[in-house]
Amino acid sequence: MTITIYHNPNCGTSRNTLAIIRQSGEEPEVIEYLKNPPSRERLVDLIAAMGMMPRQL
Repeated sequence: MTITIYHNPNCGTSRNTLAIIRQSGEEPEVIEYLKNPPSRERLVDLIAAMGMMPRQL
């Protein structure tokens, strides 16, 4: 399984989440979304995969 994190290194919650993933023994794919924002199509795919509506986020 590949873990992907959309990461903001200036955000404490994001840093903590990344640390927890790494402490579990996994090395995630890290995407700094402020430098490399996802396309609209990618966002639609991610929301569909979560089975949620955007307002539920």
